[in-house]
Amino acid sequence: MPGTELRGPSVHDRIGPQRGRLREASQRFQAVATDVTADPDAWILAVGGALSGLDDAWQEHVEFTEAPDGLFDELLDDSIEVAPEVDHLRRDHEVLVAAMSRARELLASPTAGPDDTKLLQSLAGIAKQVDQHRRRGADLLYQVYSVDTSAGD
Repeated sequence: MPGTELRGPSVHDRIGPQRGRLREASQRFQAVATDVTADPDAWILAVGGALSGLDDAWQEHVEFTEAPDGLFDELLDDSIEVAPEVDHLRRDHEVLVAAMSRARELLASPTAGPDDTKLLQSLAGIAKQVDQHRRRGADLLYQVYSVDTSAGD
């Protein structure tokens, strides 16, 4: 995918576009999920669409980082000491996929809507997990490359 190639002129140029797409999808998801004043049917459709967009961006992110010769391999080549942090980020990937799957199940339930506490907690948990993951990733990139990745945010 253009703009997500590794091994380019600078870390920021390679990682910034991918981080930006994930950030935009996350922000859209959070905005839609927290608009509990919307019509319940419209809200469910909007949340489902935003969740799909976040899932697409998340899958792109996972591929970018975990593919052979992906970002995680590059980080480990440059600094083996970061292996525990990379492992933590890999676990985050699995946890978020499971959380999004669970949210889709909750969205399909007959009680789904902007007043469904279990669903709202699930959606808030996803948003929080994505934010924490992005922060951990930025910290790791800074640690390895001493590059401020927030410019892509």
